[in-house]
Amino acid sequence: MKDFEYKNGIFIYYLPKELDHFAADRLKNKTADLFDENIRYLVFDFKNTVLMDSSGIGLITGRYRKVHDNGGMVYVINVNEKIDKLLLLSGIYRIVSKRENSNEIINELLEEGYYE
Repeated sequence: MKDFEYKNGIFIYYLPKELDHFAADRLKNKTADLFDENIRYLVFDFKNTVLMDSSGIGLITGRYRKVHDNGGMVYVINVNEKIDKLLLLSGIYRIVSKRENSNEIINELLEEGYYE
């Protein structure tokens, strides 16, 4: 399974089953050079994630700062009930938007004229 992809202007993290300190650091290091680019749309896909600790929150907030500085938007998709509660309690939903899937994001961006 791939960890991430960048296509059509959207960067997608495919998060692991357990998003802990080790996994978050690995993802940050693996993609550090890519975030020097002008990434405007970032998606965290939680489809396979069943456990997340504060390192996952740190990954989201750190990447949010870089994308936000470029005038971009950050989304979370495929969030299960447990992860949703953690994101809600952490306050992440004040800075990121939750959607059901990536198609919903693409359609929204197309409608608003942000995405071509």
